[in-house]
Amino acid sequence: MADNPSWRQGYDALERQVGPRLEGLVQSESFAVAVGLMARVQRSIDTESGRMTRRVLHRLNLPAGTDVTRILNEIGQLRREVHDLTVELDDTRAELAAARTTAEPVPVKRAPAKRAPATRAPAKRAPAKRGAAGARART
Repeated sequence: MADNPSWRQGYDALERQVGPRLEGLVQSESFAVAVGLMARVQRSIDTESGRMTRRVLHRLNLPAGTDVTRILNEIGQLRREVHDLTVELDDTRAELAAARTTAEPVPVKRAPAKRAPATRAPAKRAPAKRGAAGARART
């Protein structure tokens, strides 16, 4: 004990008296219930504050964290789809190139070109009658 500084000796004396009481409190059922209730209250506060924050951000026309997460997930899904399509396209090109080098040329049948329908010339209009209305429109 003589080796320890005085603050350490005071701490040890306090711990010997308070320690067993605190240990009994921590291991009690009422403490477990209180901790459970506090965790539930904390979760409720976090949920409600998140809702309010999202509402405020949306009213300011700003994205909330959930919006950003949703968009990032969609971007990831699109990247996977583009990758899959690229692999499929590369495989198809390779098969086509292999088929061209090993097979005889096959004539391609083309559908006959469609002719554009004939358009009719617009009907000629009779010149507008100039009267009082025509004179007013010009002035």
